[in-house]
Amino acid sequence: MEFSRVQRRKSYELVAEQIEESIKNGLVKPGERLDSVEQLSKRFQVGRSTIREALSALRATGLVDIRQGEGTFVSKPNTSESNRPLRLVAGLTRQEVLEFFEVRKIVEAGAASAAASKRTPEQLAAMRTALQGMQSAVRDDHLGEEADAQFHLAVAAATGNRMLAGLMLQISDTLQATMKEARRLWLFSEDLTLERLHKEHSAILDAIEEGNAPLAGQLMLAHLSKVEQLLLRHWLDQDKE
Repeated sequence: MEFSRVQRRKSYELVAEQIEESIKNGLVKPGERLDSVEQLSKRFQVGRSTIREALSALRATGLVDIRQGEGTFVSKPNTSESNRPLRLVAGLTRQEVLEFFEVRKIVEAGAASAAASKRTPEQLAAMRTALQGMQSAVRDDHLGEEADAQFHLAVAAATGNRMLAGLMLQISDTLQATMKEARRLWLFSEDLTLERLHKEHSAILDAIEEGNAPLAGQLMLAHLSKVEQLLLRHWLDQDKE
């Protein structure tokens, strides 16, 4: 007999589900503002970081709208999105996420270096288009993980190595899922912003366009390592609660 892997539930998932139920049951209506992070923290008896993550997860599904300086407001639910389970990243365990990032650092740092030597004008244009999509997400207050993933896929394509590009396409779903979680955490980190995330990608593109292979690889590795450390810090904070 085969058994599916039992998923460990995160505190923010449980909080998000309770808030989601309140919205779906009409206890909080579209356009209404939710209680403050501090008030919700006391109500659910969890840390404020857990509340922020729960609200960000609900925001990612379209159930709430987080307005800087104003608070969190209930928006019209998108049923196709709100029915998705709230898991860390595509149901992966922590160890699997770390292994995935190890693969990404090995593959994508090399890909950025190779792209700096082999890129074509058309491939550079594809990277710029992806960056424009990320910038639009910053302006429109969205996470922009799809444009982020397209940038990394475009870098892989610019290597001219069809096997490497194919490998990135095969893991693209997991790639986008991890990006969504990481960008959500990035957004609520005290010292990080989506604008800074965009600038890191811009620096990688500049190095590739200038043909500076060593720098392109170093910048890609530094970027992925920073995202990985953000996830590790998040897990450490969760374990403390």
